[in-house]
Amino acid sequence: MNWFHKLSIVAVFFSCWFLLSGPDSTFGSDPIPGPLQNGTIAIVGATIHPVDGPIIEDGIIVFSRGRITGIGRGIPLPNNCEVIQAHGKHVYPGLIASATSLGLIEISSVRATNDQRETGDLNPNARAASSVNPDSEHIPVARANGIALAATRPGGGLISGQSVLLRLDGWSWEDLAVEPYLGLEIQWPSQGGRRRFFEQEDAHAHGHSHDRAGEVDPRAEETRPSRRSNSSSAKIAKITELFDQAKLYCQSRSADHEIFDGSAPDLRLEALRPAIEGTCPVYIHAEGAREIRAAVEWALGAKLRPVIVGGREAPRVASFLAEYKVPVVYGPVHRLPSSRDDAYDDPFTGPAKLAAAGVDFCIGAFDTSNVRNLPYHAATAAAYGLSPEKALESITLAPARIFGVADRYGSLARGKSATMIITDGDPLEIPTQVEAMWIDGRSVDLTSRHTQLRDKYAEKIRRKAERRSF
Repeated sequence: MNWFHKLSIVAVFFSCWFLLSGPDSTFGSDPIPGPLQNGTIAIVGATIHPVDGPIIEDGIIVFSRGRITGIGRGIPLPNNCEVIQAHGKHVYPGLIASATSLGLIEISSVRATNDQRETGDLNPNARAASSVNPDSEHIPVARANGIALAATRPGGGLISGQSVLLRLDGWSWEDLAVEPYLGLEIQWPSQGGRRRFFEQEDAHAHGHSHDRAGEVDPRAEETRPSRRSNSSSAKIAKITELFDQAKLYCQSRSADHEIFDGSAPDLRLEALRPAIEGTCPVYIHAEGAREIRAAVEWALGAKLRPVIVGGREAPRVASFLAEYKVPVVYGPVHRLPSSRDDAYDDPFTGPAKLAAAGVDFCIGAFDTSNVRNLPYHAATAAAYGLSPEKALESITLAPARIFGVADRYGSLARGKSATMIITDGDPLEIPTQVEAMWIDGRSVDLTSRHTQLRDKYAEKIRRKAERRSF
């Protein structure tokens, strides 16, 4: 090894040492997870929004060991409890983000930080839970805007794997996982039908033939529907075949049977057992009305419990979904209409139409870096016909109900988890600030990369003002 290589190694060593131990090292550090609740806490004087009951003005909420032990007006305070005066403030349940990739994608354009998708089309045994990065920078950013729980889902292929419901505070994925096996994720194939706005835009961008009015040349489209239909049928057949195999497998082998015919368990087929036995739903990602109807009919025919995810055109088949009691994780709300002849506000009015039809739905947020904006998706829905109460429910109790955890999360009631936030206003309004958060009774640090950058540049402005004053 020559002197140049030795010098390079020394330089790398001192660079790493400086980054890890230098004066600015705390800038990039992650917030420390909160300790288990020790003692009893009472929040006094706030306006409490239980979600599943009337608003409580000048209320008191008491919690101990991670559970709410009292809620109401004028209730007695336990001895030796910590009292938080919150007059003029509001208490809400922690918000729940649905259908995200939180913890699986850090920088979407950097492959090394993207762990959402496995190779191949059929991966029912892929577990999102064990792939979650508890130190993701996106988690503190989401928490700072009131989001306490998030459903994280794998993507890609036809059967993407198993989703997980996370509490957004903990040391490891085991700490974060509320429901390690939330359900099975299925990407339903497109079945053609009317061309959508984003497909038309893509055709323009790639130079496909068009007439002078900007329409797609019919001659260029003659064979496209049949090819798409054949491809879609083949993909659906692959999904069906795997479920048929799993049904036979589950019938011939019990869940606790370790050896069958001298062979080890088939992990792919074993992963389908909860869905087949009805202990968890299948989350089917489908956007078009035709795909949604076909996916639900397939799932019901297979005796599965379907939940539609995405559901861009779910309002068009809302009566069908209501009839068969199929829930919808709708969203995001902030997106373009399906086609050129749709109204500009078509995606915004979707939640109100689903509510009017009696569909059980929640509002989701899909882009990892924008999960923090979940309350504003609900706010837009409220501005376009959804009642404010239903809008709040769509990001609290409704997802908890769809995910099967409404007995613990999503509302504020005696015996439920002490997962809540204190705000200075309505969380659906942009100026509102989240001032405190507890997840299962644990106090959560609300600092994040965003708040660190805010403080950094606020200090820069302060120092410049000082220099100008001399």
